[in-house]
Amino acid sequence: MFMEDISVKDRQKSIWISTTGYRIFLELKSLLIKPRTVEELIEIIKNDIYLKKEVSKDTIRFDILTLKSAGCVFSKPSKSNNHKLQILYHPFKLNISEEELNLLIELREDLASELSLNEVFIINDLYDKIVSLTFDNEQIQKISNSKLLSDINLDILKEISNSNIMGKKVQIAYKSPKYGEENTDIIPLKILYDNKKVYLCAYNYKYNSNSFFEVSKILKVNSVSLNQMEDISPFFQVIYELTGESFNTFEPKSNEKIIQRTDDKITVEAEVSNEFMFIQRLLLFGRDFKIIMPDSFREKLINKIKQIQKRYKNE
Repeated sequence: MFMEDISVKDRQKSIWISTTGYRIFLELKSLLIKPRTVEELIEIIKNDIYLKKEVSKDTIRFDILTLKSAGCVFSKPSKSNNHKLQILYHPFKLNISEEELNLLIELREDLASELSLNEVFIINDLYDKIVSLTFDNEQIQKISNSKLLSDINLDILKEISNSNIMGKKVQIAYKSPKYGEENTDIIPLKILYDNKKVYLCAYNYKYNSNSFFEVSKILKVNSVSLNQMEDISPFFQVIYELTGESFNTFEPKSNEKIIQRTDDKITVEAEVSNEFMFIQRLLLFGRDFKIIMPDSFREKLINKIKQIQKRYKNE
């Protein structure tokens, strides 16, 4: 029984806090997130799991004076800002050296190819929040300039990745490297993140085949068809083998999987949505690859290689 009493007392001591100090830190944290009215701060304190107590407006005003004496600067509440308290400056800043900042930027770059698309934007937000605590405009700008996928319009990305438009006829305004800005009718299929770029894989009515559109070059979604999903077959399967040096260095893309491995050979199954880009990938393997199936694609690739050889012979 005696040991039990000690245990209870120890647990109670572990949560003993200065309610005044904790309340002021809670107010500071809340105001750092966004401007608040005195009434909103009272409500936050009332709903806090440790305080659970309604305080007076005078108590809040006294707490604000305490924060001011610690070096905080507030804008003056007025009718134009709905009488909200806003912190313009506080001395509780994070110090990051230039060397540490450069290491953070290098780390983000190194992680870029390992992260998913969603994780890229999460780490961008994390970096923004970290550097904002420094109150150093130069460091804030440096982190902003080095941001991953900074050329992506997040509103457009959200719109074209919406599952409700996948498989429907959509018209986009696209800044083509070859033709300039043009309106293009497509059927969105899926979003791909590869080699630090974001692509929209879509059926392209202009060429009656699948194409990859850089999301950074999509200017606007002009219209979305209200009709049912279009019935198309956007992908085809290719199985190929890799040997030689490519066997040792091969890293599968998101649309590929290794289905068999031996001591000197791997067999890969690929889901191909863009034939041109897939052929470019295969050619990078040099003599190390061999198409197993389908026969139609193997013949097409052989003819493509013959055309390339013929072009060089003519030169």
